[in-house]
Amino acid sequence: MSRSFRAMLLLLPVLLATAGCGRDEAQPAASVRKTPVTVAQAARQRVDAVETTVGRVEATSAPALAAETSGRVVQLLVDAGSVVKQGQLLAELDGEPQRLAVASARASVARLEALLANQRRTVERYEELRSKAVSESMLEEATAQQAARTAELADARARLAEAQYRLDRTRIRSPADAVVERRLISVGDYVSPGTPVVTIVGKDRLRAVLPFPERLSGDLRPGLPVTLEQPSRAGEPVTGTLTEVRPMVGTNSRAIEALAELPPGTDWPAGGTVSARVVLASREGTVVPAGSVVRRPAGEVVYVLSGEQVAERRVAVGIRTAESAEILDGVEPGETVVVSGAGFLTDGALVAVREPAAAGAAQ
Repeated sequence: MSRSFRAMLLLLPVLLATAGCGRDEAQPAASVRKTPVTVAQAARQRVDAVETTVGRVEATSAPALAAETSGRVVQLLVDAGSVVKQGQLLAELDGEPQRLAVASARASVARLEALLANQRRTVERYEELRSKAVSESMLEEATAQQAARTAELADARARLAEAQYRLDRTRIRSPADAVVERRLISVGDYVSPGTPVVTIVGKDRLRAVLPFPERLSGDLRPGLPVTLEQPSRAGEPVTGTLTEVRPMVGTNSRAIEALAELPPGTDWPAGGTVSARVVLASREGTVVPAGSVVRRPAGEVVYVLSGEQVAERRVAVGIRTAESAEILDGVEPGETVVVSGAGFLTDGALVAVREPAAAGAAQ
C-alpha cells in the first residue's frame, strides 16, 4: 500500500467529522420556526359597559273593577282577553230598584219645589201687608218656614243626585283603554257594592321591570340608556332610560330591580318577557380585540408586534365585552397587537403575520 493511499485513509475520519459539524451548524438556521398569527391595531374609540337581562312587561294601571251598587247581573259584554276602550260598557245590573229610587226622589223634589214656591208667595204677601194686617211675628214665622223649605229642597235634590248616581252605576264601564285580564262574575249573579267584577290591564302606561345582579346596585341609576325588545315584536326595539331603581334586594331572587317606562302607544302584552340592554358607562378608551388579551400566571398580557418579533406587555383591562377589551394601561393607540395565535406566544417569539385584522376590529 502506497504512502499517499495510507495518508488518505488517515485523513478520511477528520474530513467526515468536519463535514458533519458543518451540517449541524447549518441545521438550526434552517429550522427556526415562526408562529402564524393575525394582528390588529389598538384603536381609540368609544367604549360601552353593557349589562343585559331579561325582565317582564308590567302595566302601571291594573285595577280590579268592583260593583258600586247592588243588583243582579243581567248583561255581560266582555270576557278575558277582550280589548276595551275608555267608557265602554262592560256589564249591566238590574237597575229597577235604582230607577224607582230616582222616581221617588224626583217626586220629593217636585213636591218641595211647589211648597217652597207657595211659601215664597206667602212671605211676599206678608211683607206687603206688614204695616196693615200682618204682625211682625207672623212675617218672621213665614220667613223661617221658607228657609226650612229651601233646606228640605236642597236635601231632596241631593237624594235625587245620589239615586241617579246609583242608577248610573248599574252600567259598569271601563275607566281606560285596557285589556280584560279576568272576568269574575256571570249573568245571574247578585253583586253588592265592592264585589269584584273584572280585572283589567291598562294599555296606556306600560313599564319594563328588569332584574339585575346585586353587585350592580352601585352602578344602576335613573337616566341610564336602555334598549328593550319583546319576543313578539322581534326587530322592533324600543329605546329609553331607566326611570327608577328599587332600593330593596329581592329576598328570593337576590336581584335588584330597575324600571323603564315604555313610550305611550307601545303595544306589548302586559306580563310578557322583555330583553334589555343597559349601558352602565360610556367613555373614550384604547380598545383591542378581546382575543388579544391572554391570561398568564403573572396576570393578563398582550403581545405587541415589532417587526417579526413580539414583546409581552402586562396590561390593565377596563370595560370588557365579547368582542373587545379596553386597555387602561400597557398599550397605546396605533400599536399592533397579536390576535389569533396570541395564546401560543412568549416574550420575544418570532411570528409570521398572515391575515391582519382590520384596524378598529375591536368594535
